[in-house]
Amino acid sequence: MNIEHFEAIGHFLAYYRSDLFYINEFKKYQTGYISDKDYISRNQGSFYTFLVEFRVVRNFAAGQVQSLLEETTRFIELNSLPNVDEFALKLSQTDLTRKKIVTSMASKILFLNNPCSIIPMDSRGRRTLGQKVNIYNIYNQNVYEYITKNENNIREILDYVKPITNIIHQEFPLLKNIDLIAKNRIIDKLLWTSGK
Repeated sequence: MNIEHFEAIGHFLAYYRSDLFYINEFKKYQTGYISDKDYISRNQGSFYTFLVEFRVVRNFAAGQVQSLLEETTRFIELNSLPNVDEFALKLSQTDLTRKKIVTSMASKILFLNNPCSIIPMDSRGRRTLGQKVNIYNIYNQNVYEYITKNENNIREILDYVKPITNIIHQEFPLLKNIDLIAKNRIIDKLLWTSGK
């Protein structure tokens, strides 16, 4: 492992538990365990705090968290395999995003729903992959190629953090495919660290 790998591990360990908490809270919201009102509050693990931590609040109009959550819920319910680019386009057709196509934000929100398939896209990840266009489907293809080229490094990092992730995973017994989520979060941090 090199310095960038250790830096990625540091970022991963700093945020992994809170990432799982956000995913878990979203699942609770989807199943009705958490009300809309509570989920848009400023409580720990809420949709609002997720949007703040993932730095996407600047992408939509102030006071629109409830509307954004409603659009998100409706889109997920109508699409069995939600498409990030389609969701970004859908949001641009509302007043929520000031008519802008916010693909990064769309990827981060849909990541909550499907963390096993969606690795959030941002400018640093795109820079690492040498991608100029802001299209998630292309990003996803580029990430797949990155994973293929770096599979040994990714596996080595996952093995390195496994004693810690095993402890963290005990807090989230209802999350499925949690090892795949860990792998995707490591990949996200590697892309982010390399793109600075």
